[in-house]
Amino acid sequence: MIKVFLDTETTGIDPNDGHRVIELGATVVEDGMHTAEEFHQLLNPEREIDEAASEIHGFRLTDLADKPKFAEIADAFIEFIRGREVFMHNAAFDVRFLDAEFERANRTERMSTLCNVTDTLALAKQVNKTGQVSLNALCTKFGVDRSDREKHGALLDSQLLAEVYLRMIESKNSLMDEFDEEENVFEETRLFEFDRSAKLIVRATPAELDAHEKYLSKIAAKE
Repeated sequence: MIKVFLDTETTGIDPNDGHRVIELGATVVEDGMHTAEEFHQLLNPEREIDEAASEIHGFRLTDLADKPKFAEIADAFIEFIRGREVFMHNAAFDVRFLDAEFERANRTERMSTLCNVTDTLALAKQVNKTGQVSLNALCTKFGVDRSDREKHGALLDSQLLAEVYLRMIESKNSLMDEFDEEENVFEETRLFEFDRSAKLIVRATPAELDAHEKYLSKIAAKE
């Protein structure tokens, strides 16, 4: 089965305030194996980038002035994700931005009509119930090398997410196997049939009989 892991970088946190997507990155996993297929595009957002956002991904408008606008690459992006299983971490954030970009480009497509979206955040909360579920934290928990992640980048983050997902699935399956094994042991114990019709007879040894006789003699002497 083919799975697409997708990430975005943006100019800010709310598309309703006019913030835009500045980077799209996606990597493909097929049958649990990484592939060379990917989608990566920097975009001209046609607006300034919030300072807080620049601190996260390192981009400023001057870095992106010569890049294409979303409307110019929309067809290629749509064809890449159409009909596929698309996984995103905190998917609601990315979906809002991408749908806003489709609307600005006068496109009728929306993420919900193009592909099946899965939020990996939900899985992360299942397998790491007492821990943090940020991508950095999950990389640390599952031993994924993120030494190249000095800043957030959509393509790199999609690759890290793909590896984290594979390890989360492996961890979840291991937990389920352990649970099933415990359940089997419980069932075997619970269903073990004891033969209560056979009486258990324990006979005293000669030494025990002799000790018993001596004990009875002592009682008789006291009486």
